[in-house]
Amino acid sequence: MKHRITAVLFLAVFLCLMPLTACGTEPTLADYKAIEAGTPRSEILEKFGEPHSFLSGLFGDIYRCEDKLVIIYYDSDAYGSEDAPVLEVHITDRQLPAGP
Repeated sequence: MKHRITAVLFLAVFLCLMPLTACGTEPTLADYKAIEAGTPRSEILEKFGEPHSFLSGLFGDIYRCEDKLVIIYYDSDAYGSEDAPVLEVHITDRQLPAGP
């Protein structure tokens, strides 16, 4: 009887914590590839969080994913706005510094 109660308790705790682990997953390249032109920057920030870096001279955000850089360009007419629409998404190889 004691083992059955322990098993039920363990299962209940596991099922309660399971949704929390799904929220903390990192975005995949497929997630970034699914970004469509016209998506507002606010939606990008909500889904992917703060970017790892920003573009200089252009309006865009840079995210790192696996061994790639994801560069999201926004309409420069809406510079700085959270409503700025996505113009393009480029995924490129990340250049790592040369080792010794």
